[in-house]
Amino acid sequence: MTRSFIAEMTISHADLPLTPTIRTVDGVEIAVESEPLTYPDQSGSILFYSVTNCDFRAFDSALETDHTVDEWEVTMDFQDHRVYQIYHTQEAKFTTPEIADLGLQVLSSWTVGRGWELRLHAPDRERLGDYWKFCREENIQFELEKLYSTGPQANAASGGHAEVSLTERQREVARTATRMGYYEPEGASAAEVADELDISPSTLSTHLRRIMAKVFRQLFDD
Repeated sequence: MTRSFIAEMTISHADLPLTPTIRTVDGVEIAVESEPLTYPDQSGSILFYSVTNCDFRAFDSALETDHTVDEWEVTMDFQDHRVYQIYHTQEAKFTTPEIADLGLQVLSSWTVGRGWELRLHAPDRERLGDYWKFCREENIQFELEKLYSTGPQANAASGGHAEVSLTERQREVARTATRMGYYEPEGASAAEVADELDISPSTLSTHLRRIMAKVFRQLFDD
């Protein structure tokens, strides 16, 4: 049996679909019910979402001011949840085209905290690494939660508990960035973390790239 991988990750960016609404309506739970469909005459996308655990009046109000939403309608209304059909604007940032281009498959996607959690299937490790690089280039915050291998000697590894050989300076940078909430949507900026470490933002960026490269080599290499 050919070995492949399933990765669970959290991504966040102010322009990801429904992010303003997610950050406005406390506790809302949203799951994507469909793959994006393209407008016949526009470049926006249409998705169906299942929405639970919220005041729907507050949710509807948040949609009206969400810059990633063009139009919306409720297609199913149950006692405890609704299904929305949402027409997204051109400002909405999707990573699904890149996922498809890399040959990855979205198994599921849902909201977690103030971002989106994705479960992806990948035929090899390199394509997951390429998706991480894409997110980094697009300034999309990316956190790998779990990585599962399928096939012979299948295993599961937690992104947060992988044993990675970092230098003392890299550990200091990683600890400081984590402590200041750099990886959180509302945490410290790169400039603030760099100032705390008394280094330039470009030096911080170099450190973080090397740290993440080591993490991904540890997770994706045999």
